[in-house]
Amino acid sequence: MEKIRNYTDDEFGLFLVSELTELKDIELTILKGHILTEFAINCYLESISENKNSDFFKENFNYSSKIKLLLHFGNYSGPGGEYIIKSLEVLNKLRNTIAHSLTINHHLIKEFLAIIRKISPSKGNFNNEKLPEQHRLESGIAFVCGMIFGRYCEIRNKKTKPNTVSYVKHFPES
Repeated sequence: MEKIRNYTDDEFGLFLVSELTELKDIELTILKGHILTEFAINCYLESISENKNSDFFKENFNYSSKIKLLLHFGNYSGPGGEYIIKSLEVLNKLRNTIAHSLTINHHLIKEFLAIIRKISPSKGNFNNEKLPEQHRLESGIAFVCGMIFGRYCEIRNKKTKPNTVSYVKHFPES
């Protein structure tokens, strides 16, 4: 885990692609996507925490509570940010549907993808209706993870290299 925390944006992106595209089952894509987004959320929450010893990997917050922490403390209320929060909420519903009823709610997958399109209406495989649903879902999950992990990297880099300039643009203009 520690090694992954130190990845650059690009390294994390390659990691996400390798983790998600190897899956042949949409249920596993949802479950693994949930885990990967939680990893990115944990890193980000630790980076904004006032407590230098915080460890959100060991804290007893559930996924839903972590989303609320992002909403209240993570600067996700601006343009595009609210869609990241909404997409995480829908991903959590998708995961819970599988965990509690062993079914996939395809309507929620469509809702998830529609939310992501509001952030990036013209880029990303999640916009390509010709691709299978699972591939669009993988792309959407990777996109959300990358957005959160990118913010984490920016904060981490400011702390370790305070005089560097960041060129990361978090949310495309709608």
